[in-house]
Amino acid sequence: EELSRAVTASVAADLTDMMVSVVTDGTGGNAAIPGVTVAGKTGTAQDGDRLPHVWFMSFAPAEAPQVAVAVIVENGGRLGDQASGGAVAAPIARAVMEAVLQ
Repeated sequence: EELSRAVTASVAADLTDMMVSVVTDGTGGNAAIPGVTVAGKTGTAQDGDRLPHVWFMSFAPAEAPQVAVAVIVENGGRLGDQASGGAVAAPIARAVMEAVLQ
């Protein structure tokens, strides 16, 4: 049962377009899958003096989603203080999306 909609269809389409450009032209390029339009958003969260937490959330194919993935890597994963969502979390999300879509 649908209770309500968070945003209008027009706003959802605009947000999807922006998330696609994060993957095609921005920080989420490591989530790109050849032949599939991936929409995503990277992020980094500071946690005091600790190494940053990095994340990436995505869905694909953007025009008719079949899979949605959110990845968070605490304390920078293998890149430590040089970590970013695009470098660490996006490749993990890509692997999960590929596994589902294949």
